[in-house]
Amino acid sequence: MIALAVAAAVATPAWAEQADVTEHLGDKVPDAVFTDTDGHRVHLRDSFDGTHPVLLVLAYYECPQLCSLVLDGAVNAMKRLDWTAGDQYRVLTISFDDQEHPDQAARKRAQVTAKLGDDHWPFYVGDTQSIAAVTDALGFHFVKVDNTIAHPAVAFVLTPDGTISRYLYGTDYAPRDLKLALLEASDGKTGSFGDKILLRCFHWDPSTRRYGLFVTRFMRIGAAIIFAIVLLMLRAFWKHERKRTLPSSTAEVQCGSIERKRTLPSSTAEAQCGSIERRRR
Repeated sequence: MIALAVAAAVATPAWAEQADVTEHLGDKVPDAVFTDTDGHRVHLRDSFDGTHPVLLVLAYYECPQLCSLVLDGAVNAMKRLDWTAGDQYRVLTISFDDQEHPDQAARKRAQVTAKLGDDHWPFYVGDTQSIAAVTDALGFHFVKVDNTIAHPAVAFVLTPDGTISRYLYGTDYAPRDLKLALLEASDGKTGSFGDKILLRCFHWDPSTRRYGLFVTRFMRIGAAIIFAIVLLMLRAFWKHERKRTLPSSTAEVQCGSIERKRTLPSSTAEAQCGSIERRRR
């Protein structure tokens, strides 16, 4: 047991435990000043317009592997959405390396947007203070080790006012999870009526870090649908029965009329015969 503990301690470097995420759901990301790919200073608050949810991806642009995997995972999920960045939601990337410059952001942005086929995706760089303000608010912890930076693989979904709504972990994001997270963050301000119905059938499962079918709600919706179908069937049955009784009544009325018509000629004949007899007398 001691040998295993020692081996585990040797295999897991101390910084690996520090490169992690502490969720701050419901907290608001503060405003901070960054620089875009054209060298212009921008305020983070301008990314939130009060209508569109925001997908935020943190990545440093000279990362040898993991950041590219996170960005590629976001691209693959976005390409499979029936939504368009800039229309139903916004997407933003910020470097957490304070040594990077706008030209590095521009190169990375060109690579990523070429894969997506959409350029509505700004890439920012910032100084130590601005980066710390955002990463601390998000609970995103990274550690500089030699010439690289150890960090977790995660993307963030923020509400239209910059409140942290959901954390998407890993490098492979299911399109359904991304769409539901954006719908949830928008609080009904984006998406179709069908999208909102879809959201009511799923909920976030913290144990799997995925959206799963909300069985109870799904059963309620199913029961309501079945009840509506039964009502429609009963209405159709009632109409059918009514149609069956109406022709019978009509036929009886018609038959009565016919019988009356049949008796009229006989009465007339009798009346005529009576008249003839009277004349003979």
